[in-house]
Amino acid sequence: MRDVKWLFTADFACGCCRAHFYYELFGGIRLHLFFVLLGCALLIWYLAPLAAAIFNVGNAAGSAFSAYLILFGAFFNSLPCWLQIFGCCIAIAVFAAAVPVSIKMAKYSNYKTNCGAETVIVLGCRVKGTKPSLYLYKRCMAAAAYLKENPDAVAILSGGQGKDEDISEARCMQTVLAAEGIDKSRLIAEDKSKNTRENIFFSKQIIESLGLSRSVLIVTNEFHEYRAKMLCDEANLEFHSKCSYSAKYTFLTFYTRELMGVYRDYFLKLKRKLNSNEQKLSLIHI
Repeated sequence: MRDVKWLFTADFACGCCRAHFYYELFGGIRLHLFFVLLGCALLIWYLAPLAAAIFNVGNAAGSAFSAYLILFGAFFNSLPCWLQIFGCCIAIAVFAAAVPVSIKMAKYSNYKTNCGAETVIVLGCRVKGTKPSLYLYKRCMAAAAYLKENPDAVAILSGGQGKDEDISEARCMQTVLAAEGIDKSRLIAEDKSKNTRENIFFSKQIIESLGLSRSVLIVTNEFHEYRAKMLCDEANLEFHSKCSYSAKYTFLTFYTRELMGVYRDYFLKLKRKLNSNEQKLSLIHI
């Protein structure tokens, strides 16, 4: 592989200078072509889940960024130098923002535990009519395997009913787990939550009301475990996990959605902290 090279050329006409730069990468693939190829690859990966009728903010945001890379690369050579640099900075900033959270998500996607937790929380996912989506079914199967191995454990099935769902996610999980031979007395439905934060905090209320163990095993997809860990820490619950793994063709879509969810929770947590500090200051002044 040849060394990475910067090539600058300058054309002088009518007393004005125009600067064009090219960046040769991986043995001669110029930067504009690199952006186009990367954008096309990402776009295909983001659009692939549409074949299974999966569309969410992850597809939308990822496809938009992929289109940006394609268009930026396609018109790269016709852009002024400062706009080339600015466009590159945008692409780098997006990838740089994803790296630190991605490392933490990767850590908890392979988080192994043999905790023997007696309280299991299964996080809900989409229900199609009255049937579980693929990911919800996989979560139920992971929970069923753990409950069979740990007969003293009980499961809180957490998930409300969406606008396009005929039954709540909690009820759907009850049906699936009961069909797997799990006694209904071990299955506790939490059917009010609408998001991951409510999943954890509404489940915490059930734990406290029933006197269940605060050492909890979270059953969800691998990309979801890190955010669940963040919220368990905030709820003062001892976190353990059992992952249900995603299909490769859908991973990037759900990973992107989850990445956005993590940053949203970061900002909301910061906002709550700032509001709390303002309230304390107002009390001091009073």
